[in-house]
Amino acid sequence: MNTASVHRAVRLTGQTSAVLFAAAQFSQALRLPSVGAWRPLYLGFVAAHVVHFIAVTRYAALTNGRNLFPGGRDMNDVGGWPTVLGIYALFFALASTAWASPGRATRVHPGVRRAGSAATGLLGTMFTSFYLGQIPRSRWNALPATIIGAAVLTNIAAAHQSPAGMLKLRRRGHAIPHSA
Repeated sequence: MNTASVHRAVRLTGQTSAVLFAAAQFSQALRLPSVGAWRPLYLGFVAAHVVHFIAVTRYAALTNGRNLFPGGRDMNDVGGWPTVLGIYALFFALASTAWASPGRATRVHPGVRRAGSAATGLLGTMFTSFYLGQIPRSRWNALPATIIGAAVLTNIAAAHQSPAGMLKLRRRGHAIPHSA
């Protein structure tokens, strides 16, 4: 595989991951179409990102890490392979933490919910900041930045709605859609 085709794979897998991440966030926040619908989307996001990391690793090997990081920075300028592997480990730690905290579940300890929201927020910030940094190349990059940011904020806000308030409505006989 040549460098140009690997670079296209890096972009495509990153974009696929971003779309699945945003879809999982909106699905979880809006409870569409059912309580657990976000989980397959989230697993798809993680799988797409695994493939993305494989493509990034291949690209780094082909280019000796030249222009691997935003702003045209070389891999060796930011610490080399240990930095790249650290980024991979951080991603999987955040993704696992976000997975373990299923939003509005009433049986989740509030600390776990807060950790999941923080992890989701950091993942969303990484995606959003990447696309914001790409706006000088194309103004269209504002669109994924906005969508991902809105998805994450919607999900975090929904995760911290009061389950007690929802229980009060149920006791009064109001119909409430299934919640996590």
